[in-house]
Amino acid sequence: MKKNKTILAVLLLLGLGYFILFWFPNSTGARDFNMTFIFEQDEPAQYPHIIRMLEPGKTFQQTLYRVFAYQHYYFGFPYYGYSALVLLPVKLFIGWENVSLNMLLLRQFVSTLPMIIAIILLVYLQTRFRSYWKSILLFVILLAVPGVVFNDMWIHPDSLTFLFIVLTFFFLDRDDLQFGKNFYLAALACGLAVGTKLIGLFFFLAIPFYIFLGWRQGRIDLRKAFVAAGLFVGIMFATFVLVNPFLYWASERAFALKTQTNLHDSMSSGFIVTYYNSPLLWLQVFQKWYGLLIFVLFAAISAVIAAFKGERRLLNQLILFWAVPFMSYIAFALVIRAKHFPLPILLPMFSSIPAYFTLVEPQKFIGPVTEYLKKNALRLGLMLVGLVIVGAQLLYSFRQDASLYTENLHREENNPNIQFYTKLERDYLSKIVLDRQLVIFRDWMMYVPNSPRYEDYFKWGVSDYQVAMQHDPDVLILNKQHIYDYTQPGQVEGAKDPDFALTVEFYKNALNGTVEGYTLLYQDDFGVVYLKTPLYEQFFASD
Repeated sequence: MKKNKTILAVLLLLGLGYFILFWFPNSTGARDFNMTFIFEQDEPAQYPHIIRMLEPGKTFQQTLYRVFAYQHYYFGFPYYGYSALVLLPVKLFIGWENVSLNMLLLRQFVSTLPMIIAIILLVYLQTRFRSYWKSILLFVILLAVPGVVFNDMWIHPDSLTFLFIVLTFFFLDRDDLQFGKNFYLAALACGLAVGTKLIGLFFFLAIPFYIFLGWRQGRIDLRKAFVAAGLFVGIMFATFVLVNPFLYWASERAFALKTQTNLHDSMSSGFIVTYYNSPLLWLQVFQKWYGLLIFVLFAAISAVIAAFKGERRLLNQLILFWAVPFMSYIAFALVIRAKHFPLPILLPMFSSIPAYFTLVEPQKFIGPVTEYLKKNALRLGLMLVGLVIVGAQLLYSFRQDASLYTENLHREENNPNIQFYTKLERDYLSKIVLDRQLVIFRDWMMYVPNSPRYEDYFKWGVSDYQVAMQHDPDVLILNKQHIYDYTQPGQVEGAKDPDFALTVEFYKNALNGTVEGYTLLYQDDFGVVYLKTPLYEQFFASD
């Protein structure tokens, strides 16, 4: 017991150091709200809804509606509600002006902290904190996965959802086929996972297998098996409904259904244009964000070993029944290969690695050496292979992590978007003096600071003349790569929007310097800027 507590204390200290380490990069990239667009587009898509939840309405009923009907139903209320709670002290005592502080707190407490807690739980489930080197090494391996490091530096629901997934495993493990309160706490945790990001539904094989195993081993009879299944589904569904209060409004239910339907359509066929799909392309995602392919294979083998050998068989069988259908879904049904999708699949599989070392662990050394080596040669060889693979993975992870960390730490200094705006402001925009705000339309990823000098507009996705001219802008600021991406041959034929040809026309005109009513003001390899022709003639015609 003392050893267990010591290991837990060491992991908590390491986790605290890890949490503090991310404080520094997470305080960058949000000098103002518009700066968040240039690093991770999901952050500015979510942040305004969190702020809106904490803005009081004219009446108490309107305030409740603002809190619970948050309008961004890509993710559930547990994520948005928890995020709002994180910022509530800021709202009460400081105010919203410091966007950098708000983003720092959200990144730290919504992404980094739940991930640390989830990984500590995973390490406990697999090692029971009985071995110093296995527990600490596994903790470091999981926290060092590049996809985890990336996920710790943005605001997104994946860490919170992953914590609910791990809690589901945790309570099932504690229940150990007894079908008592821990089984129903697992249903609650699963309902929270479903209510946050729907992926808790991928327990659809693991839970029936767990119940079947209980029946087969004589822990419960057939009637109790059906009762347990019904109660699990009932608790999961009730939790899903209770933690998503917007479902009580018919209009919000319809809006949420439409949002999820459109999201699934985009994920399965592509945004704007049709995407090419190949399950093998996920190997590129694995290698870049999760580790060496030999390590991923090693972890998969370890998970299979753990499912059939050792003390943690049931846990690892449940992990496989969770991971295989989920991985099959994202590999074959989705064409969007987001780096964070495999995170709740691969981390539980990676956590099975101690089972390999337990299986191949050689006997304690008893001389003579030659006889010992003869008896344990195979085990020593397999142990060495495992250690080499793990060592190579750690070196790979640390190199990737150092690059990610320093890139985020210095992202404001080195970003070409900020550099583009700095030159544009210095050489051009500062020379335009009006007795009103300068109206700007920009591609969503192009940086224009929040300033009383500017009235800026953007549209997610792509634009055409009708969209760009809606607010009669003085300036158009467009991204070159974005334009190139959507003017390639065959894009119109593969477009999901029948009016996509209008987008191609607008972007081709922007490339060719022929935007109607505007004159090319500035361009480089990164972006292109147009100014209304009358303003160009007034301020720059003599240059």
